[in-house]
Amino acid sequence: MTAHDHSAAPLIGAPSYEAALKLAWTPLSAAVGGLRRERYNDDNLRVLAAVAVLDETRAPAASDEASALDAEIGRLNQKLNLVIDLLGFLVAQQSSVEAPSRVRLSWQGAVFIGQQPLGESGLLSLHLHRGVPQPFVWPARISHVDGEDRHARFEPFGDALQTALERHVFLHHRREVAGTRRSPGVG
Repeated sequence: MTAHDHSAAPLIGAPSYEAALKLAWTPLSAAVGGLRRERYNDDNLRVLAAVAVLDETRAPAASDEASALDAEIGRLNQKLNLVIDLLGFLVAQQSSVEAPSRVRLSWQGAVFIGQQPLGESGLLSLHLHRGVPQPFVWPARISHVDGEDRHARFEPFGDALQTALERHVFLHHRREVAGTRRSPGVG
């Protein structure tokens, strides 16, 4: 292991957040490449964009006229969020994915409770928001085992996907640190 190779080290140092997320691990016998990797990349960019829209908060407006408009937009947003929550609930009822479990997520990977052996490669699937039925899916490898905790390090991303995941993690990390985190991402 070189000074810059942290592939066997626990996932520490990068911003992260802890949440109750639906998680699935599918062992891989071969590396994911080519068209399949591109599909995961494109799907994950859409998932992260959808989560960002649902997590978006609006700043208060400066003028009274803008405040009235913002209040109306806020009411419409609440109604839309209710519809999204109901849709997410219905999708969850039909889903065979496990119940949410404690996950610590960073752009480097995730820490979760599991039984995977050190070095195992697999597809890590995470439902990042209850209103987005499609999971974030990416190849990872178990890089560290600490009791029941499994540290799964993501395989390298393209620049756009890494930036989107970093942005997602930073936003949730900041909310966690500030103590203003909204309700958990899954329901």
